[in-house]
Amino acid sequence: MIKSLKDIPRIGEKTARRFIERFGSEKMALDAILNGDIASIGEIEGITEKSAISIVLEALSANEGVSIGDFLKTGEAYGIYERILDLVCDSAHTDYARNKMRLYFPYPSNKKDKIILQQEKIAGTIGIAGKLEEKELASFLSRIKPIKTNYSFPVIRDRIIIASTPQEFEAAKNFPVSVQHVTDAREVVDVARGYSHVFLSSAFAGFDYPEDIDVDFIDIKRIETWQVAPEKELAFFAKNLESISSAISVFNIIRMHNADFCGRITAEDVKRLSLGLSKISPNSGLKSGIDSEIDRCQLVCDRLNEVISAAEKKANHEFGTLIENSSITVRGFDLLTAMNGSINQLFEKEIKEKYDTVTANAVRQISEELKLNPVEFHLANNFFGDEVSHPIKVDPRRVEGLKNHLLRSIGSRKLVLLKDNAKELSRFRETASDIVRGVLDFDVDYTIGCFARKFALNLPFIQNETGIGFDGGTNMFLESPVPINYTIGLCRINSGIKRLKDARVVLLSGVNSGGKTSTIELLAQIIILSHMGFPVPAKKCEIGLVDEFFYFGKSKGTMDAGAFESTIRDFSAVANENKKIVLADEMESITEPGASAKIISGILEELLDNNGLGVFVSHLAESILKNTNYNIRVDGIEAKGLDENLNLIVDRNPRYNYLARSTPELIVERLARKYMDNGFYSRLLRKFK
Repeated sequence: MIKSLKDIPRIGEKTARRFIERFGSEKMALDAILNGDIASIGEIEGITEKSAISIVLEALSANEGVSIGDFLKTGEAYGIYERILDLVCDSAHTDYARNKMRLYFPYPSNKKDKIILQQEKIAGTIGIAGKLEEKELASFLSRIKPIKTNYSFPVIRDRIIIASTPQEFEAAKNFPVSVQHVTDAREVVDVARGYSHVFLSSAFAGFDYPEDIDVDFIDIKRIETWQVAPEKELAFFAKNLESISSAISVFNIIRMHNADFCGRITAEDVKRLSLGLSKISPNSGLKSGIDSEIDRCQLVCDRLNEVISAAEKKANHEFGTLIENSSITVRGFDLLTAMNGSINQLFEKEIKEKYDTVTANAVRQISEELKLNPVEFHLANNFFGDEVSHPIKVDPRRVEGLKNHLLRSIGSRKLVLLKDNAKELSRFRETASDIVRGVLDFDVDYTIGCFARKFALNLPFIQNETGIGFDGGTNMFLESPVPINYTIGLCRINSGIKRLKDARVVLLSGVNSGGKTSTIELLAQIIILSHMGFPVPAKKCEIGLVDEFFYFGKSKGTMDAGAFESTIRDFSAVANENKKIVLADEMESITEPGASAKIISGILEELLDNNGLGVFVSHLAESILKNTNYNIRVDGIEAKGLDENLNLIVDRNPRYNYLARSTPELIVERLARKYMDNGFYSRLLRKFK
């Protein structure tokens, strides 16, 4: 059992420290490894995704007392396993599921309980997969990633907590806002100026503060993050927004077919979580359109300069027109005033009246177009100075005053809404994580279900006897495979075999390109998938579990002495008493035919003596049988002859107890029929009779 990080191969002292830094403790790091959290492990410095998979596999192997190499005994067997996994991963919809698939491997027979348990789990998944629309689910699943938690959050510099004691100051430093310790309440206003929002220690309550400073009184030692920095609380949801939202969509679809999915999570929880998510933007803020007052104030800010510019232009035009068309009538005492030399006062009065009229109209135009409220109208009413000026222009400082008021209103309103949403969503942080994890784990099983549906796979029956049989088997490595039936060893499916029906070791003969290699590849696929607890590519299948699986591919030409010796050593591994299955493809080319037949016969005898099953593809069946006294069944993939176009007619189903004709005989026959005027081919053909 794994008790510490250093018990895992590949993890030394430095790497162990990185794991602890990433996950917070050694226990949490071990949990991540044993739970196969490849995505998080791959985030550690110096660890690639491939390394993460290897670390997890080695840890699981050490923990369970079995490794992938305990069952897959040759490189070729491992190669077929890798090809199968690639096909499974093609059906995955998330990187999480693709990585998890790499953690599945075939178990030996002593892990039968684990294999059966996996079968039972997959049976349910295949049932659900058949009910779900993959295209719809895939569009959501492809957007889901594991929850991110190791992100940084910047300090909100324009928001401050003002503490009254050193203890409060230390507590306040836990929050991502500015913090200052003030002992004299008279200093608070000076410190607070320049911040958009101020959180004051409750010790400072009871004093008067200017209206332009937004103040909240708080118990600093008891506050929560959502109260002072709701953006940080919301950052968890914002950073994972697409993953959580997509996971909820998948969750709702699954729940329609499986009410027990993520059973602890209620529909009401999901509804409230979805509502909270609908209000936030990817930057931890609020989506536009959430609050009409914020949107109105923002629109005023955005359009203020444009509307003011238009109002100034119109005011100057009106003022110019009024001045151009104006005339002054002097009556009564005004005439005496003019005689006193105060004619300028009369002009100024007349111009001032026109100026006031024009500027009042401009303010009204600005207010109506921007739909200002009474407070904002009051601020806008001071845009134009009391003294007449031409051209008429607003006072930039007064405009800035309205903008600041609007921005404070937006900021205050946003903070209230952010706090409300953060407080609500903080209750569902664990719910969101559980939904994402639940859906990602579902995709692991769903991947297997989709893989099974794509290749029409079915779960095999695990029997106690030593044997394997299947009906309607199709090689997944071929584009358009022909279904075949085949059996070796003890199996109920072999009832149609008349002689040597329980034969545990078989020679498979037949034509070149007739399907011999394809047949043992199919056997290999069924053997590996069965021992993984997965469904297999056959309509019906029964198999007895074994301890070891050997696969030997075709050798490429006659070997030199060193390679020949190495190959014989490889085959020596089958000479043990463990239950095993050995598949070998045309190994006769390892040396000259006579010696090859003797070697193969010796290996077959070892298999029969040592609790083994085996299928050996060979063109030397007759010679092999001559070199042994054991009863070894010979099956054949038969070429029935040539069609009208002189192409081979092949029955891909192996024929039991039948030595099939080889391809050379049929090729000579084709030449004899094609060139009937040439007696050479006919005479050569008679040699095969």
